Amino acid sequence: MKKVLNVGLIGFGMIGKVHAFGYATLPYYAPGLDVGGKIVAVATSRLETAERAKEILQCRNAYDDYRKIVADPSIDVVHICTPNAEHLPALIAAIRANKHIYCEKPIVSNAEEAARLREVLNERDSNGEFAYRGVGRVAFHLRGFAAIRRAKELIDAGRLGQILQYRVGYYHSSMTDPTAPLRWKHGASGGTILDLASHLFDLVDYLIGLPSELLAQSTTMCERRPTSAGSPTSGAVLAEDAVTVMTRGLREARRTPRTACTKAYEYAESLDADESTMPLAVADARSRRALTGVVEATKLSSGSEDELRLEISGSRGALRFSLMDPHYLEYFDATIAPGRHGGDFGWKRIACGGRYEFPESEFPSPKSTTGWIRAHVASLAAFYHAIGGGASVGADFHQALRVQDALDAVKRSAEERTWIKMF
Repeated sequence: MKKVLNVGLIGFGMIGKVHAFGYATLPYYAPGLDVGGKIVAVATSRLETAERAKEILQCRNAYDDYRKIVADPSIDVVHICTPNAEHLPALIAAIRANKHIYCEKPIVSNAEEAARLREVLNERDSNGEFAYRGVGRVAFHLRGFAAIRRAKELIDAGRLGQILQYRVGYYHSSMTDPTAPLRWKHGASGGTILDLASHLFDLVDYLIGLPSELLAQSTTMCERRPTSAGSPTSGAVLAEDAVTVMTRGLREARRTPRTACTKAYEYAESLDADESTMPLAVADARSRRALTGVVEATKLSSGSEDELRLEISGSRGALRFSLMDPHYLEYFDATIAPGRHGGDFGWKRIACGGRYEFPESEFPSPKSTTGWIRAHVASLAAFYHAIGGGASVGADFHQALRVQDALDAVKRSAEERTWIKMF
């Protein structure tokens, strides 16, 4: 790495430690980066926890106020790993200080905060230019798996033809126990929609595009939970444990290459005069041929660990991915007809593993098992590649705010029990 930026880390809970691990290992996983980062300061809600974090991180400063990090002129990057409700004030302060920003997902907690953040991002200087000139990214780290990146390559190359349907789900079991104590994620700024469904809608946006309309149903099994383990007192649960969403159409129509084929795999009514490209999917939700999807996020799935499953079906092929088996992307080529004894017909497992491209490396080995933290490191590498002027697969603030719009629509749909248009 040719240039190392000073980083101020805000928050050092579980996810803060994961991101800090990313910094510690980034030189091994992405030695080709022109720009990297080093944590020089940490801020938490209490000075004693900040001091413990400072000792672990071996950094120079510990604070109990994030504003001291933002105000420090020697800090180049503000890295936000706090609970959802605490993102917005830190984001606004860092944007106005023109720092580079890396923020844990979701970018904010609700529609009102999203509107406020858009206002700040649109602020202009005396020359009429956007005042914020830093690089901002949100840690939708599932984009960091090589298998997910390969899935996007196949879709963008037209290998799936026109997308017909998708199903994506995220399954946890943490809310199945009614005695599990109250946490901040049970509050109004928490819940499964912001926690798990945010990842799912980012994947849908990244690979296909957000829907034009949706219908959601949510579930909360316990209205009250003990304030601590074994406590006789309880507190109100203000967030959902599970949500299921049906989607139709695309908010923004996208196109994909249309290659010659021995058989017509697309429905003629869905095509147009352009023979070199075709619509990625039928975007008009009013059409009977509209793209449909199911998005499910739950913490009521008994026996589940951290299980994300993705299925995308198209006119020329299909994809499958499981977070519990992240080394592989499964691909089905529908243009291959069954042959004698099956021939080459059927699903193919692509060994994506640790096969990353520059500026990342295949460390420790391209065939080594891929893990959850590895995707976080890849997401962090994409952020610093963007700071260095390179192309980035990461979600910028505007993309993250699009996802926030979808999450707000999900919440409103579940409350109103009606279809919500995403315009």
